[in-house]
Amino acid sequence: MPLPAGYRDRQLSPRLTRSVEAFWTHRATATGTSLVLPDGRCDIILRYNELSPSPPHLVLPGPATRAFAVPEQPGDCWIGLRLRPSYSHLIWGDGLAEMQDKSLRQSDAQAILPEITLPTGPASPRQLARLLQQALSPRLNKVQAPDVTEVLDLIHHSGGRLPVPRLAGHLSLSTRQLQRRFAHTVGLSPKIYAQLVQFHRALRLIRDACLPLSAASFEAGYCDQSHMTRAFKRFGGFTPADLPPNLTLPQLHLAISHIDV
Repeated sequence: MPLPAGYRDRQLSPRLTRSVEAFWTHRATATGTSLVLPDGRCDIILRYNELSPSPPHLVLPGPATRAFAVPEQPGDCWIGLRLRPSYSHLIWGDGLAEMQDKSLRQSDAQAILPEITLPTGPASPRQLARLLQQALSPRLNKVQAPDVTEVLDLIHHSGGRLPVPRLAGHLSLSTRQLQRRFAHTVGLSPKIYAQLVQFHRALRLIRDACLPLSAASFEAGYCDQSHMTRAFKRFGGFTPADLPPNLTLPQLHLAISHIDV
């Protein structure tokens, strides 16, 4: 099951990989829609149409918990930086949690990131990628929330199966303390974020490893196959037995800390 035609997802240079998970591009080749699945990350996106003289505009989606369809026309292009989840609050500040399942565009997005000066005319993908990296490096070149980063790694190492009280206990925090710190940094609750990781793992077990649904639900840590089906409907809008034919599944990486699980 391939990625959509024109989608590319690659790592950045080491200077930015602490804060930026990947640089990605997508170019539409036909009229239609792309289904974007929630992954708990925030992206910084420039959108334009290579067949139009109009300049690119900025799009800032908040952390998503549900899938959404993006309409596209031939020549539509997106260039984006996918932030590591522990760096999302450097973009949104105290308003991060309020942006769950929301997006800002154009002037509203520019008000959040005034350091991004957009070109007044068409620009090449390489120029736009360099623009994003240079403009955002000062803001993102900071070490952030080591406790939340550690919890993020625990969630990923466990495939989203560790309960929140156990995550909190690893840091000698109460459940409420962890929930508050996590929501401030990531924009989602640790429970929702873990459920997203679990969903993505189950999806890959079915799509890439070709496991039977019963085996995938067990390996992913769901109570049963019905539990997995409910999660797929909630986060993807489809069932495990009826996966869309053209899903965008970027690789989700650990938060880069060193811990013993």
